[in-house]
Amino acid sequence: MALTGRERKILRLHADGLNDYRIAKKLKMETPNVTRSRKNALKKLERARADIEFSEQLKHQRS
Repeated sequence: MALTGRERKILRLHADGLNDYRIAKKLKMETPNVTRSRKNALKKLERARADIEFSEQLKHQRS
């Protein structure tokens, strides 16, 4: 599942060093919504990383 535009924006701001409270203020959101979106985005990225690793393992097994 792809990241939403909001998730990408939140992760970029987080990477810039802003905490969830500051991100919420900047995006005019509630802090719990920022936290939830950030956690969901990180879960999606972790699943994508795991899928890529699994795919690489399959490639090496076929070689």
